Amino acid sequence: MAGLSAIRGSELSDSDSEIPAIDGLLLTRDLMFTSKITSTAASLGLRIETVGNVDSIKTRIVAVKPRAIFLDLGWADINPQSLIEQLDAPRPVVIAFGSHVDTVRLEQARDAGCDDVMPRSKFSATLPDLLRQTFNR
Repeated sequence: MAGLSAIRGSELSDSDSEIPAIDGLLLTRDLMFTSKITSTAASLGLRIETVGNVDSIKTRIVAVKPRAIFLDLGWADINPQSLIEQLDAPRPVVIAFGSHVDTVRLEQARDAGCDDVMPRSKFSATLPDLLRQTFNR
């Protein structure tokens, strides 16, 4: 898919240049969980792009202008406070999820100003409804 953006323009036919907009970004390195989230989103007609490289986060946020960001608190390299501070207005909805036993990290996300913070189990169990609510579907 990376090659597709590199050859935009005359090399693509009109029908190929219609790349669906990205609705949200998922910041995680958990490949198994990524599949669950992106496939659930796709079943609702949503496109969620995964960012698994900390150096690419700001670039993708600026390029995509997502309506929502889903933050995996299990990814220790991401500081929720720094992430929130880097977001331009109008700020996307930020939903953070993590291990129920990592109460410090969950609290950091709340204190940082994430719109919703929940244990991973609740995020997973309520994912379809959460996506519908977040994206007004």
